[in-house]
Amino acid sequence: MEIKEKLLDVTMELIKEKKGNLNNITLREIAKRAKTGVGLINYHFQSKKNLIDLCVQRIISGVIVGAKADMEKLSPMEKLKTSVKIPIDFLMENPDISKISILSDLTHGQQNDNTFETLARYYHYVNGVDSSGDIFFKTVFLIHGLQGIFLRWELYKNTFDFSNKAERDNLIDRLVEKIFGGKNVAE
Repeated sequence: MEIKEKLLDVTMELIKEKKGNLNNITLREIAKRAKTGVGLINYHFQSKKNLIDLCVQRIISGVIVGAKADMEKLSPMEKLKTSVKIPIDFLMENPDISKISILSDLTHGQQNDNTFETLARYYHYVNGVDSSGDIFFKTVFLIHGLQGIFLRWELYKNTFDFSNKAERDNLIDRLVEKIFGGKNVAE
């Protein structure tokens, strides 16, 4: 297990160093940094794609977990909005690896993937904002809506610029308020 974790750590470092440009990461480079052979990478992960997918899931999972910091003093609605904005900012700052994560979740969904982790995190905050019986559906709608906007944000530039943080934050605020009932709900 030590070598498997070493391969994951080295690959995550490379993904961050290469700013998500996966074409610049080779199995040979991973093996060299991990001080092992390429055969062990194939043995543990079967392919570069599987290794990269797992690493991207771990990186984004760390961002999602870190999103809860410093939110104790916020109202339930502001906690929800903040918990949405932090990972969306990460997506926009790291579009290549973020696309891999979202598309992997959409095509090979599992109950422990980043989409489900995000659902659980948002669901926690939504409970303080929305007491309707539709929390699950509203939360899923929010997550998948934002994933769709992220994947296609360049197509919406005439309406709003998702790459602009102020416009993105405004859109997220409005979307959360529309889905969960306005600014004053549970505040």
